[in-house]
Amino acid sequence: MKLRERKRADFLVEMTPLVDVVFLMLIFFMVSTSFTVSNSLKLELPASKASSQDKQVKEVLISITAKGQLYVQKEAVADGDLRRRILNVTQGDPNMRVVLRADAKSLHERMVFVMDTVRELGMGKLAIATMPVGQ
Repeated sequence: MKLRERKRADFLVEMTPLVDVVFLMLIFFMVSTSFTVSNSLKLELPASKASSQDKQVKEVLISITAKGQLYVQKEAVADGDLRRRILNVTQGDPNMRVVLRADAKSLHERMVFVMDTVRELGMGKLAIATMPVGQ
């Protein structure tokens, strides 16, 4: 019995399925990754069940620490300079949103002071930042 000789075929690695798998893995990791916003100020925000608003709108961030220190865009500000600093950041735009991040242990009086200052400047969009319930 005579066996046929088999010629060894050249093996080719198909790149199309490999690229498809890598592309699908990339999409999976992009969708499943959660991004967190890191803030340099340690604030304990009050909890809320409402969902957060769109983050693509330009906004002014005013923070109040538990000790009552004011920050505008992460820079410490004295009470007397708060109006000037807000006007510098907003460049006089009354439609820019102002986000107030106050520590849960800060005094209510400090929040009212900031809110009054924002209203006196004619800024109509004021939001109060909260943490989702359960975090």
